[in-house]
Amino acid sequence: MAMTPVRIRLLWHPQPQFAGYLLAQHERLGEPRGVAIECVPLRFDLGPIEAVLSGDVAMAVASPAHILESGRAAELVMLLAIQQSSALVYPARRSAGIGAPRDLAGRRIGVWPGREDLELRWMLHRHGLGEGAWVPVAMGDTVAGLVGAAVDCAQMTVYHEVHQLEAAAGGLGDFALFRAADVDAWLLKDGLVARRDWVAAHPAETQAVVDAVLAGWTMAFRREEATLPLCEALRPDMSRAEHRAQLRDIRSLAMTGATLAQGLGYPDRLHMQRACRAMAELEGVRVCDPDGLVDERFWASAPAASRSAAW
Repeated sequence: MAMTPVRIRLLWHPQPQFAGYLLAQHERLGEPRGVAIECVPLRFDLGPIEAVLSGDVAMAVASPAHILESGRAAELVMLLAIQQSSALVYPARRSAGIGAPRDLAGRRIGVWPGREDLELRWMLHRHGLGEGAWVPVAMGDTVAGLVGAAVDCAQMTVYHEVHQLEAAAGGLGDFALFRAADVDAWLLKDGLVARRDWVAAHPAETQAVVDAVLAGWTMAFRREEATLPLCEALRPDMSRAEHRAQLRDIRSLAMTGATLAQGLGYPDRLHMQRACRAMAELEGVRVCDPDGLVDERFWASAPAASRSAAW
Protein backbone atom coordinates (compact mmCIF):
# COMPACT_ATOMS: atom_id res chain seq x y z
CA MET A 1 0.00 0.00 0.00
CA ALA A 2 1.29 3.46 -0.90
CA MET A 3 1.74 5.64 2.19
CA THR A 4 0.67 9.27 2.44
CA PRO A 5 3.17 11.15 4.64
CA VAL A 6 1.61 13.43 7.25
CA ARG A 7 3.94 15.68 9.24
CA ILE A 8 2.86 16.88 12.70
CA ARG A 9 4.75 19.80 14.16
CA LEU A 10 5.39 19.60 17.92
CA LEU A 11 5.51 22.56 20.31
CA TRP A 12 8.81 21.45 21.86
CA HIS A 13 11.39 18.67 21.73
CA PRO A 14 10.12 15.05 21.59
CA GLN A 15 9.27 14.06 25.17
CA PRO A 16 6.36 12.50 27.12
CA GLN A 17 4.35 15.69 26.57
CA PHE A 18 3.82 14.29 23.06
CA ALA A 19 3.90 10.57 23.87
CA GLY A 20 0.74 9.70 21.96
CA TYR A 21 1.96 11.44 18.82
CA LEU A 22 5.38 9.83 19.10
CA LEU A 23 3.86 6.37 19.52
CA ALA A 24 1.61 7.00 16.52
CA GLN A 25 4.76 7.56 14.48
CA HIS A 26 7.11 4.94 15.88
CA GLU A 27 4.49 2.19 16.22
CA ARG A 28 3.30 3.04 12.69
CA LEU A 29 -0.27 3.27 13.89
CA GLY A 30 -1.44 5.13 10.79
CA GLU A 31 -0.01 2.71 8.27
CA PRO A 32 -2.99 0.27 8.18
CA ARG A 33 -4.95 3.25 6.84
CA GLY A 34 -2.22 4.34 4.42
CA VAL A 35 -0.75 7.19 6.49
CA ALA A 36 2.88 7.53 7.64
CA ILE A 37 3.04 10.00 10.54
CA GLU A 38 6.19 12.01 11.20
CA CYS A 39 6.53 14.18 14.31
CA VAL A 40 8.64 17.29 13.66
CA PRO A 41 10.34 19.08 16.60
CA LEU A 42 9.96 22.80 17.26
CA ARG A 43 11.63 25.51 15.24
CA PHE A 44 12.01 28.88 16.90
CA ASP A 45 12.03 30.59 13.49
CA LEU A 46 8.73 29.06 12.39
CA GLY A 47 5.89 28.75 14.88
CA PRO A 48 3.43 25.82 14.79
CA ILE A 49 0.59 27.75 13.18
CA GLU A 50 2.93 29.37 10.67
CA ALA A 51 4.21 25.88 9.81
CA VAL A 52 0.66 24.68 9.14
CA LEU A 53 -0.40 27.75 7.15
CA SER A 54 2.76 27.65 5.02
CA GLY A 55 2.26 23.97 4.20
CA ASP A 56 5.52 22.96 5.91
CA VAL A 57 3.42 20.48 7.93
CA ALA A 58 -0.12 19.17 7.64
CA MET A 59 -0.91 19.46 11.35
CA ALA A 60 0.57 20.91 14.52
CA VAL A 61 0.26 20.66 18.26
CA ALA A 62 -0.88 24.17 19.11
CA SER A 63 -3.32 26.04 21.31
CA PRO A 64 -6.61 27.86 20.66
CA ALA A 65 -4.71 31.05 21.49
CA HIS A 66 -2.22 30.29 18.70
CA ILE A 67 -5.13 29.91 16.29
CA LEU A 68 -6.77 33.20 17.27
CA GLU A 69 -3.56 35.22 17.45
CA SER A 70 -2.53 34.10 13.96
CA GLY A 71 -4.99 36.52 12.37
CA ARG A 72 -6.04 33.67 10.05
CA ALA A 73 -8.26 31.70 12.38
CA ALA A 74 -10.89 31.05 9.72
CA GLU A 75 -8.34 28.95 7.81
CA LEU A 76 -7.70 26.64 10.77
CA VAL A 77 -9.54 24.00 12.78
CA MET A 78 -8.85 22.18 16.06
CA LEU A 79 -9.36 18.41 15.83
CA LEU A 80 -8.30 17.05 19.24
CA ALA A 81 -7.47 18.16 22.78
CA ILE A 82 -5.64 15.63 24.95
CA GLN A 83 -4.99 17.85 27.96
CA GLN A 84 -8.20 19.39 29.24
CA SER A 85 -6.89 21.97 31.72
CA SER A 86 -4.08 24.52 31.84
CA ALA A 87 -0.58 23.11 32.19
CA LEU A 88 0.90 26.46 33.18
CA VAL A 89 2.04 27.86 36.50
CA TYR A 90 3.94 31.04 37.35
CA PRO A 91 6.53 30.71 40.17
CA ALA A 92 7.92 33.80 41.91
CA ARG A 93 10.31 34.11 44.85
CA ARG A 94 8.70 34.92 48.20
CA SER A 95 12.11 36.14 49.44
CA ALA A 96 11.93 38.86 46.77
CA GLY A 97 8.77 40.18 48.39
CA ILE A 98 6.33 38.51 46.01
CA GLY A 99 3.51 36.74 47.82
CA ALA A 100 0.55 37.52 45.57
CA PRO A 101 0.08 38.26 41.85
CA ARG A 102 -0.44 41.96 42.55
CA ASP A 103 3.14 42.06 43.86
CA LEU A 104 4.30 41.50 40.28
CA ALA A 105 3.61 45.16 39.47
CA GLY A 106 6.79 46.57 37.92
CA ARG A 107 8.49 43.17 37.99
CA ARG A 108 10.23 41.30 35.16
CA ILE A 109 8.43 38.12 34.08
CA GLY A 110 10.06 35.48 31.88
CA VAL A 111 7.92 34.38 28.94
CA TRP A 112 8.58 32.04 26.05
CA PRO A 113 9.17 33.67 22.65
CA GLY A 114 6.44 33.67 20.03
CA ARG A 115 3.25 35.03 21.66
CA GLU A 116 2.98 32.38 24.34
CA ASP A 117 1.71 34.72 27.04
CA LEU A 118 -2.05 35.12 26.54
CA GLU A 119 -2.95 33.19 29.69
CA LEU A 120 -0.39 35.11 31.74
CA ARG A 121 -1.67 38.44 30.46
CA TRP A 122 -5.28 37.42 31.14
CA MET A 123 -4.45 36.28 34.68
CA LEU A 124 -2.59 39.50 35.52
CA HIS A 125 -5.34 41.60 33.94
CA ARG A 126 -7.85 39.99 36.27
CA HIS A 127 -5.56 40.79 39.18
CA GLY A 128 -5.58 44.44 38.13
CA LEU A 129 -2.24 44.48 36.30
CA GLY A 130 -2.77 45.65 32.74
CA GLU A 131 -0.33 46.09 29.88
CA GLY A 132 2.66 48.13 31.00
CA ALA A 133 2.22 47.24 34.65
CA TRP A 134 4.86 44.51 34.38
CA VAL A 135 7.83 43.78 32.12
CA PRO A 136 7.77 40.71 29.81
CA VAL A 137 11.19 39.22 29.12
CA ALA A 138 11.35 36.70 26.26
CA MET A 139 13.59 33.71 27.03
CA GLY A 140 13.83 30.12 25.89
CA ASP A 141 14.86 28.85 29.33
CA THR A 142 12.59 30.37 31.96
CA VAL A 143 14.02 28.14 34.70
CA ALA A 144 17.53 29.51 34.27
CA GLY A 145 16.11 33.01 34.10
CA LEU A 146 14.32 32.66 37.43
CA VAL A 147 17.11 30.78 39.22
CA GLY A 148 19.67 33.30 37.98
CA ALA A 149 17.47 36.24 39.04
CA ALA A 150 17.24 37.63 35.49
CA VAL A 151 13.48 37.71 36.11
CA ASP A 152 11.27 37.86 39.19
CA CYS A 153 8.65 35.40 37.94
CA ALA A 154 8.45 33.04 34.97
CA GLN A 155 5.93 30.94 33.10
CA MET A 156 6.47 27.20 33.36
CA THR A 157 4.63 23.94 32.77
CA VAL A 158 3.71 21.74 35.71
CA TYR A 159 5.05 18.70 33.85
CA HIS A 160 8.50 19.98 32.87
CA GLU A 161 9.95 23.30 33.98
CA VAL A 162 8.56 23.18 37.53
CA HIS A 163 10.38 19.88 38.10
CA GLN A 164 13.57 21.47 36.76
CA LEU A 165 13.10 24.47 39.04
CA GLU A 166 12.65 22.23 42.06
CA ALA A 167 15.87 20.39 41.28
CA ALA A 168 17.87 23.53 40.49
CA ALA A 169 16.68 25.48 43.55
CA GLY A 170 16.76 22.56 45.97
CA GLY A 171 13.01 22.72 46.50
CA LEU A 172 10.02 24.96 45.93
CA GLY A 173 9.67 26.32 49.46
CA ASP A 174 10.72 29.85 48.50
CA PHE A 175 8.35 30.03 45.54
CA ALA A 176 4.78 31.22 45.34
CA LEU A 177 3.12 29.33 42.49
CA PHE A 178 0.50 31.48 40.80
CA ARG A 179 -2.19 29.78 38.71
CA ALA A 180 -4.55 31.36 36.21
CA ALA A 181 -7.33 29.03 37.32
CA ASP A 182 -7.53 30.98 40.59
CA VAL A 183 -9.17 33.86 38.68
CA ASP A 184 -10.83 31.69 35.99
CA ALA A 185 -8.28 32.81 33.40
CA TRP A 186 -6.83 29.42 32.45
CA LEU A 187 -6.36 28.40 28.81
CA LEU A 188 -5.63 25.14 27.03
CA LYS A 189 -2.02 24.79 25.92
CA ASP A 190 -1.96 21.81 23.52
CA GLY A 191 -4.43 20.77 20.81
CA LEU A 192 -4.16 19.15 17.38
CA VAL A 193 -4.64 21.80 14.68
CA ALA A 194 -4.85 21.55 10.90
CA ARG A 195 -5.60 23.82 7.99
CA ARG A 196 -9.30 23.68 7.14
CA ASP A 197 -8.81 23.24 3.40
CA TRP A 198 -6.32 20.39 3.97
CA VAL A 199 -8.85 18.55 6.12
CA ALA A 200 -11.56 19.07 3.48
CA ALA A 201 -9.28 17.71 0.76
CA HIS A 202 -7.97 14.80 2.85
CA PRO A 203 -10.79 13.48 5.07
CA ALA A 204 -9.54 9.87 5.00
CA GLU A 205 -6.01 10.89 5.95
CA THR A 206 -7.34 13.20 8.68
CA GLN A 207 -9.38 10.35 10.15
CA ALA A 208 -6.39 8.02 10.00
CA VAL A 209 -4.22 10.52 11.89
CA VAL A 210 -6.89 11.17 14.54
CA ASP A 211 -7.39 7.42 15.02
CA ALA A 212 -3.63 6.81 15.26
CA VAL A 213 -3.03 9.67 17.71
CA LEU A 214 -5.87 8.57 19.99
CA ALA A 215 -4.59 5.00 19.86
CA GLY A 216 -1.10 6.28 20.68
CA TRP A 217 -2.29 8.22 23.72
CA THR A 218 -4.36 5.28 24.93
CA MET A 219 -1.25 3.12 24.63
CA ALA A 220 0.86 5.70 26.46
CA PHE A 221 -1.51 5.94 29.40
CA ARG A 222 -2.20 2.20 29.66
CA ARG A 223 1.35 0.98 29.09
CA GLU A 224 3.59 3.47 30.86
CA GLU A 225 6.62 1.21 31.16
CA ALA A 226 6.45 0.30 27.47
CA THR A 227 6.25 3.98 26.51
CA LEU A 228 9.19 5.26 28.54
CA PRO A 229 11.97 3.58 26.48
CA LEU A 230 10.83 5.43 23.36
CA CYS A 231 10.81 8.75 25.22
CA GLU A 232 14.28 8.03 26.62
CA ALA A 233 15.62 7.21 23.17
CA LEU A 234 14.24 10.43 21.72
CA ARG A 235 15.29 12.64 24.63
CA PRO A 236 18.27 10.99 26.38
CA ASP A 237 19.12 14.14 28.37
CA MET A 238 16.18 13.34 30.68
CA SER A 239 16.27 10.50 33.21
CA ARG A 240 13.77 7.63 33.38
CA ALA A 241 12.33 9.24 36.53
CA GLU A 242 11.87 12.57 34.71
CA HIS A 243 10.18 10.88 31.78
CA ARG A 244 7.88 8.94 34.08
CA ALA A 245 6.96 12.02 36.12
CA GLN A 246 6.18 14.02 32.98
CA LEU A 247 3.99 11.30 31.49
CA ARG A 248 2.04 11.02 34.73
CA ASP A 249 1.60 14.79 34.85
CA ILE A 250 0.23 14.77 31.29
CA ARG A 251 -2.13 11.96 32.27
CA SER A 252 -3.43 14.06 35.15
CA LEU A 253 -4.01 17.02 32.83
CA ALA A 254 -5.93 14.71 30.51
CA MET A 255 -8.01 13.07 33.22
CA THR A 256 -10.29 16.03 33.84
CA GLY A 257 -12.97 18.11 32.16
CA ALA A 258 -14.23 16.85 28.82
CA THR A 259 -12.24 13.62 29.05
CA LEU A 260 -14.41 12.52 31.96
CA ALA A 261 -17.63 13.65 30.28
CA GLN A 262 -16.90 12.68 26.66
CA GLY A 263 -13.68 10.69 26.46
CA LEU A 264 -9.99 11.00 25.60
CA GLY A 265 -9.14 13.67 23.04
CA TYR A 266 -12.53 15.38 22.86
CA PRO A 267 -12.00 18.80 21.19
CA ASP A 268 -14.12 20.73 23.66
CA ARG A 269 -15.43 24.01 22.25
CA LEU A 270 -15.01 25.46 25.73
CA HIS A 271 -11.30 25.89 25.06
CA MET A 272 -11.82 28.02 21.97
CA GLN A 273 -14.53 30.01 23.71
CA ARG A 274 -12.20 30.76 26.63
CA ALA A 275 -9.41 31.93 24.31
CA CYS A 276 -11.91 34.15 22.52
CA ARG A 277 -12.99 35.60 25.87
CA ALA A 278 -9.37 36.35 26.77
CA MET A 279 -8.79 38.10 23.44
CA ALA A 280 -11.97 40.13 23.90
CA GLU A 281 -11.07 41.22 27.44
CA LEU A 282 -7.47 42.07 26.65
CA GLU A 283 -7.55 43.38 23.10
CA GLY A 284 -11.19 43.97 22.19
CA VAL A 285 -10.83 41.30 19.48
CA ARG A 286 -13.91 39.18 18.89
CA VAL A 287 -14.21 36.04 16.78
CA CYS A 288 -17.69 35.70 15.30
CA ASP A 289 -17.98 31.93 15.60
CA PRO A 290 -15.45 30.33 17.96
CA ASP A 291 -17.43 27.08 17.84
CA GLY A 292 -16.79 26.92 14.10
CA LEU A 293 -13.05 26.67 14.74
CA VAL A 294 -13.51 23.20 16.26
CA ASP A 295 -14.30 20.05 14.25
CA GLU A 296 -15.29 17.06 16.37
CA ARG A 297 -16.43 14.81 13.50
CA PHE A 298 -13.17 12.90 13.27
CA TRP A 299 -12.95 12.41 17.03
CA ALA A 300 -16.55 11.12 17.03
CA SER A 301 -15.74 8.65 14.22
CA ALA A 302 -12.64 7.24 15.92
CA PRO A 303 -12.84 3.78 17.55
CA ALA A 304 -14.64 3.95 20.89
CA ALA A 305 -11.82 2.01 22.57
CA SER A 306 -9.49 4.98 21.94
CA ARG A 307 -11.96 7.57 23.23
CA SER A 308 -12.39 6.13 26.69
CA ALA A 309 -11.62 7.70 30.05
CA ALA A 310 -10.92 4.28 31.55
CA TRP A 311 -7.15 3.87 31.44
